[in-house]
Amino acid sequence: MSGNAGNVVEKVRELIGTHDKLIGTFGMEIKRVEPGFAELSMVVKEDHLNAARLCHGATIYALADVAFALACNSHGRQALALEVSVNYLRPAQVGDTLTATAREENLGNTTGLYTILVTNQHGKKVAFLKATAFRFERSFVD
Repeated sequence: MSGNAGNVVEKVRELIGTHDKLIGTFGMEIKRVEPGFAELSMVVKEDHLNAARLCHGATIYALADVAFALACNSHGRQALALEVSVNYLRPAQVGDTLTATAREENLGNTTGLYTILVTNQHGKKVAFLKATAFRFERSFVD
């Protein structure tokens, strides 16, 4: 990664890490951010459960969405979701460590396409998401 790209990625990581309040509320930890890529994790707690005593789908989605935000903004241009689809593949429970990995599949001038995989501590797939971002002309980090 070139020096300038590295600086942009670090600025994006810092900006989202500081200002996205769900990160602290849900106990997420940003593991890695690179151009077009992000990985973060969280431990499922009692506050993350639904009425069935399983991790709420909205919690899983939130983790994936923050990974998506990091990946699609990592180039320094502001990007927001146009569309996100999610497939829940298996439940998560209290104590599970969930990891969301967002990968850029295609980057265009005005849109970007991303896949996000959420796995548990055993490497089992919990959810799969496909997301499209709209890329604004304006900078995300200035």
